[in-house]
Amino acid sequence: MDKLDYADKRCLVVEDRRPFLTLLKGLLNSLGAKKIDIELSAESALKACKKISYDIIVCDLHLGNDKKNGFEFLEEVRKHHLIKPSAIFIMISGDSARSMVLGSLEKQPDDYLIKPFSQAQLNSRITRAISRRLTLASLYSLIEHKKYELSIETCKHFLEIGTKYNAYCTQTLVQLYWQTKQYDKAELLLDKVLNEREIQWALSAMARTKLLQENYVDAIDLAKQAIDSLRIDVDSYDILADAYLKNEMPDEALKYIKEALSLSPLSIERHYKVCTIARVNDDFQTAMESAQSIFELSQRSIHRNVNHMCSYIRSILDAAENTHDSKERSKLMQDALYAIKRIKVDNTTSTVQNGFDFAIFEKLIEARLAFLNERHSESKIALEEAQIKIEQQFTQYPVSLAAESLKTMLDLGDFEEAIKVRNTVLKQDTELDSNIENAIKDAFSQVDEKQEQYIKFNKEGVQKYSDGQYQSAYESFSEAKKIAPMNIGVTLNLLQSIVKILEKTVEANTALQLECKEHYRYITNMPLRKVHKLKFEKMKLDAENVMSK
Repeated sequence: MDKLDYADKRCLVVEDRRPFLTLLKGLLNSLGAKKIDIELSAESALKACKKISYDIIVCDLHLGNDKKNGFEFLEEVRKHHLIKPSAIFIMISGDSARSMVLGSLEKQPDDYLIKPFSQAQLNSRITRAISRRLTLASLYSLIEHKKYELSIETCKHFLEIGTKYNAYCTQTLVQLYWQTKQYDKAELLLDKVLNEREIQWALSAMARTKLLQENYVDAIDLAKQAIDSLRIDVDSYDILADAYLKNEMPDEALKYIKEALSLSPLSIERHYKVCTIARVNDDFQTAMESAQSIFELSQRSIHRNVNHMCSYIRSILDAAENTHDSKERSKLMQDALYAIKRIKVDNTTSTVQNGFDFAIFEKLIEARLAFLNERHSESKIALEEAQIKIEQQFTQYPVSLAAESLKTMLDLGDFEEAIKVRNTVLKQDTELDSNIENAIKDAFSQVDEKQEQYIKFNKEGVQKYSDGQYQSAYESFSEAKKIAPMNIGVTLNLLQSIVKILEKTVEANTALQLECKEHYRYITNMPLRKVHKLKFEKMKLDAENVMSK
């Protein structure tokens, strides 16, 4: 396409500064564009895209403080199919910082221009982008509709007939093979490219292919070659991090994911990866920083989710729990409380979502803080109050509250309830983000042995009680209670066994009566969920009788 006819193209210019907005509109007018809409914000531009089908969008990256930026606008229009496959998106910015440029390229606009630029440069970029979009229109459409097998055949067709976009089609075909898990075909195609010439992108793509084939040693070697060819190849640093982690070298994985993050810190997906690798390395400070970044980066984007806020607060408490410095622990716990207050005041919309209740979340954080301060009874009361409210308000257990609940349940020895909650959450048709998934796994892995021992003794006690062996049941429940002293379920089982023993005892057993009173007092001072309340009501009168015997 030698010269683009702008007259029939519908254009949208998004820029928050009026002088540059006027300049951009003038440049497009001079190129022949007749239908040009202008918007001062991404929010108003989104509304425009819902009403009008644009051919060309020129958008500034920075669109005002506390406003949706160009990255977030681009992601949203593509995610919700608000622009047609043939439309082009040109990102512009006055910020030439490497992190901004690499961050922009990762979002894959059709092109990226650094201010200032000339009319000729703008025209050249638009013309080139539209030419590619129109030539490969069928391919773009199939990929957008996730028809990957047809996309593969279309890609092959373009490569067979030959176009000036052969390199782009080859890269796209490799990605489609990854998408459909045809890794051997991706390897064959990349072998062909690399045999002709050692191209940097092909080295990186081969490294990812080896990673997907679980050949971690070759993946590491190839990714390092790609980085030697281009030091700012962010994707190859990501590959190195993944390969080292899979190859059980987590310290190296952390080193390379930090390198990737220093080059391009605006990717939510990369911050997720940092959280995962940092936790494996017990680097809770780094995990906390990336959890905060995920929360902040998601606030105005399509990734906005209350789970990010929960994960951020949880990451602060994880850092507090895992520091040996008492002053640092106290500071981090205060930071968590301050963050909750700030979020509640400044980001009210982030605290509202189906399946979430901010008051319950605060109660769960109160429970965890009390546990960290070794006030276990207070922690248990706050936890039970939260669980009662969850029972009352939700028909199925809210995923957004599960990680916070499970952590404190397991800390306090509520093993049976924790297992129920975990199983309920995993059965729900909800994709867990990696921070929640890892939090659940970590919480259970930390108490594996205790949980196993507790379940063994409690199960033995239940069986012995059913067989009428009340003394033996008492002994088993006592062992379970030592492991989980705050557990209401086993306390009720123990109380029930003591009642049976005392009912059959002729002579007074002062020690057992005192123990009975102690357990009775504990239960009456606790908020009880339905299942515990019903069980206690059935035995309450009998317990009172034997205590006064």
